[in-house]
Order: sequence, then structure tokens, then C-alpha cells
Amino acid sequence: MTNPNLNLNKLVEKFNALNDQARYGILAGVVLLVLVLDIIFLVVPQLGGIAALEDQMKKLAADMAQVQTDKSRIDQLRKGLQDTQAGFNTLDAKVRSVQEVPAILSTISSIANQYGVKIEQLTPAQNQQEVLTSSPNAKYYALPIVIRAYCGYHMFGRFLSKLESEDLYFIVKDFVIENEGKTPNTHLFSVTIKMILVERLQPAKTV
Repeated sequence: MTNPNLNLNKLVEKFNALNDQARYGILAGVVLLVLVLDIIFLVVPQLGGIAALEDQMKKLAADMAQVQTDKSRIDQLRKGLQDTQAGFNTLDAKVRSVQEVPAILSTISSIANQYGVKIEQLTPAQNQQEVLTSSPNAKYYALPIVIRAYCGYHMFGRFLSKLESEDLYFIVKDFVIENEGKTPNTHLFSVTIKMILVERLQPAKTV
């Protein structure tokens, strides 16, 4: 059986017998071979792992961006809902009870006197009252109130503005202005406002 040490010694002797250029060429080839093997067995697999990691990081970044977008939309929806709820609460606070119609008429008359508006007619049209919506807890109505009054433009404008600032929720339906004829600055205003009213219902008792 051949001794491996003898073969190695022979190779060393042959290598030493070579001139310097040949020996340097062989050493350079060995170093190059080692580098190539390192690239094949070490660097290439690591590059594959780095590429996979980069893809995962890109996906993670995209997911985080989507989360931020969704969060922003949720915040916007929440703010919109809060604004809507606040607006509804403000309007609901101005909706008066059906039992308060006499008090509402008294308020309208008092504001008219305050701004020099002479009321000729102030009549709720009970027979034209409309049911707007109904729920187990409440019914909402629109009650037309006919107002006929004598005054100037600015007086009536301030009168309507004051009504809108009160705890009253109404919609102007008809608006007609006629020349009164007696004085140039006085006109006959005929307005129908739909006063929004509510009837609170008692919830049914469960047995």
C-alpha cells in the first residue's frame, strides 16, 4: 500500500524544483481556487438569504404602510362619526316637544315685538302636521306655522335670524313679500315655517 507521506514529499520536491515563476503561478491558482470555492459555497448562499430577507423587509414595509393608511382612514371615519354625532346632538337639542307649541308661539311673538315686527297672523296648521320619522322611543313631526307680519326688510331679517339662534329647529317653506301700500318702508311678509317637533315615547314594559 502506497504511503501518502511519500507522495506528498514527492509533490513538495517537484514543487521546490520548479522555478519561481511556476511556483508563484501555482500558488496564485490555489488562492484563486480557494476564492472561487468560498464564493460558491459561502457567498452565494448568503446572497440568496440576503435577497430573501430583502423581500421580507419590503413586504413588511408595505404592510406597515398599509396599516398606517388604514389607521388614518379609521381616524377619519371616527372623527366624521363624532362630528356627525355632535351635529345631531346640537339639532336634537333644538327640537322642541309637541307639548311646547304654545310656548313656541309665545317665543315667536316675543321676538317679533323685540324687533318691531307687527304680527297680524301666527297660526299653527295642525291639520297639515306631518310625521317625519318614528321609532320605538320617539316620533318626529313637521308642524307648519303661518306667520303674517308688517315691518321693514331689515327688521324681518333680524327677526328670522334671532329665531334661528333660539332653541328652535324649523325650515322655511313659503316666503312672500307684498307692498303694504301705506308706508314705503313697510311690507307684508307671509312666511310658513315648518317647526320640527318631537314626541317622546315611553318604552314598552317587559313582563
